[in-house]
Amino acid sequence: MAFHVTRGAVTAFAAVVGLLIGSFLNVVIYRVPRRLSVAKPGSFCPHCETPVRPVDNVPVVSWLVLRGRCHQCGGAISGRYPLVEGGTAVVFAAIGWGLGAHWAVVGFCVLAATLVVLVAVERDGLDPPISAALVGTAVAVVALVGAGAADHRWNHVVGVLIGVAVAAAVVAVSVRRAAAASVLLPVGAVLGWLGPTSAAEGLATAAVVLVIARRIVARGASRANSAGVEGPRRALALALAAGAVVSTVIAVAVGAGAGR
Repeated sequence: MAFHVTRGAVTAFAAVVGLLIGSFLNVVIYRVPRRLSVAKPGSFCPHCETPVRPVDNVPVVSWLVLRGRCHQCGGAISGRYPLVEGGTAVVFAAIGWGLGAHWAVVGFCVLAATLVVLVAVERDGLDPPISAALVGTAVAVVALVGAGAADHRWNHVVGVLIGVAVAAAVVAVSVRRAAAASVLLPVGAVLGWLGPTSAAEGLATAAVVLVIARRIVARGASRANSAGVEGPRRALALALAAGAVVSTVIAVAVGAGAGR
């Protein structure tokens, strides 16, 4: 079931929501791997632990105004924060444009947000939280199943369930690398909704991207080791990033046709 609103309106609304969600994702990225609550306390400076004022917590804008520094102690605030916020807004906007006024936008945005968290955590050198993958994928599956049922698109509903089931099976048997393999859960949901043809295209594209990424990592391995960064971990971060990008591109490229 689609609303009678323009594609541009959906895109703009999704971008604004993406900025706000991106701000929350920064909290998840920092706290969940450290086993901290995402609800309490409120945002604080990682250096002096001073609570962040609401005026200093506006996505992207506050970081630019403060020039990447804490208002209280002047400590440097990572550029990852505005990148996650702005990146989430861009991805949400792309999904909104690709799918238009359709309930599936909600599910795909949740999947994209989940992938952003997993990629950013891995990039920080920490194990991607399986809990984030499980919760994000579960919420997205509920949204996508509802979207498919509303339009009587049962092939999408069945596809999502099969895609997640297959991904879950892979994660379950990946005992030693379960955390890294958890990225397959949201990707499985994306590919399952889009169907076998798009899934094949997406996997082929992913294979090419990953080969290129691994070659880049191999060339810079000595540089990474001298900087104290593990080559394999950098490769995995790029692999997760590629998966996120490929999944989003698939959603935007064929989402309009698959969601109608």
